[in-house]
Amino acid sequence: MSEYLKTTPGLDNSEHTQRAAPFSISTLWHQLITAWHYPVADRRDLRLDLLRGFATLVMVVDHLGGSSWLYLITGNNSFFTSGAEAFVLISGWVVGQRYRDILNREGFKSAALVALKRAFLLYRLTIVMTLSFAAVSVFFQLPWAKGIDLGDSLVFAFNVFILHETFYLADIPMMYAIFMALAPIGLWLLYRNRTGWLLLLSLFIWAGFQFVNAQQIMIWPTIGNTTFHPAAWQLFFMWAMAFGYHRQALETHLSRLPKLPYFALAAVLFLLLMDLYSPNVNVFDLIIPGFREQVLATQLFAKSTVAPGRILATLILFQFLYLLLTYFWKPIQSALSWFFLPLGQSSLYGYTMHVAVIAFFYIVLPYLPINLLEHGILNTGLQLGILLLLWGMTRRRFLFSIIPR
Repeated sequence: MSEYLKTTPGLDNSEHTQRAAPFSISTLWHQLITAWHYPVADRRDLRLDLLRGFATLVMVVDHLGGSSWLYLITGNNSFFTSGAEAFVLISGWVVGQRYRDILNREGFKSAALVALKRAFLLYRLTIVMTLSFAAVSVFFQLPWAKGIDLGDSLVFAFNVFILHETFYLADIPMMYAIFMALAPIGLWLLYRNRTGWLLLLSLFIWAGFQFVNAQQIMIWPTIGNTTFHPAAWQLFFMWAMAFGYHRQALETHLSRLPKLPYFALAAVLFLLLMDLYSPNVNVFDLIIPGFREQVLATQLFAKSTVAPGRILATLILFQFLYLLLTYFWKPIQSALSWFFLPLGQSSLYGYTMHVAVIAFFYIVLPYLPINLLEHGILNTGLQLGILLLLWGMTRRRFLFSIIPR
């Protein structure tokens, strides 16, 4: 009978029946992240692709403008960070991660040549985009070109070729081309185990732009570039490149941190950032009366100079979203990857095509019976339609043989 009790399921025997483990939040958290955690064995980091796809959504919505419900997600380019910071940061991270393999496999010379070829491709794209988009914008007097006189067309073209002049929406690929042309310097320092020197040099250049008259230290000023100054924005690219290069070591160190408290801290910082952005600020006003006005008055989050607050806000948002994708990858992938991954994996193509689509829309806008931009629901639908159009063109590989990805 005793043997029967030991082996028969469903019969209670306090001496031989294993007790269920007590329920706890930490146990549930461990079970969730075990089941949903991002598969670290993947060579390509799809989390970065998905984030870059989300940045594409932010970019399209904010650049199209008008009244939209989607600004609840994007911030309408008035939040403390934007899609541009995400693109630059992720691009630097990917360069550091991918080019490390080339450095280890083929040496510095091969890695530098690949980077310079990429820079030249971006340079050609910049020239074509700047000249064509400027010509169309001025000819049709699109909103961003009203009152702008490019002067002598030949002089303008020459200045564009030598990166001495740029135009609306063409300034970002120009900046990216410059960063890729300078990437071999950073790769050489990383390859020679001089990461600290790279970080200090980048920080020194950024600080010089912050605290010294920009016109005095700007070696090659660019006409029309009011926001994306390479001396300031390189901090995101170079530091991200260093982190991407040392990705494995960083992930090893971070894996030792307790996961639940780490994610909770990232979430709290994100919520505090949202609270500061909200017009109905509660937490910060309780701690420091008038804090919101003081922060905004001192330009702590200025975009054109990449002010310290903007760097902090970008790091808080990126870290929270990256951890969210890390611990809840499987449900997020199932729901959103079909849309964001294609856009993120061809983000340069998406940027180029969105400029063409936006130009076309603003050309036909005066001939429409109503101004879609003034109607929130209609404009939201329009923005979603443009996003789906870009997604469809990406999936169909439309003009992939001509437009870089």
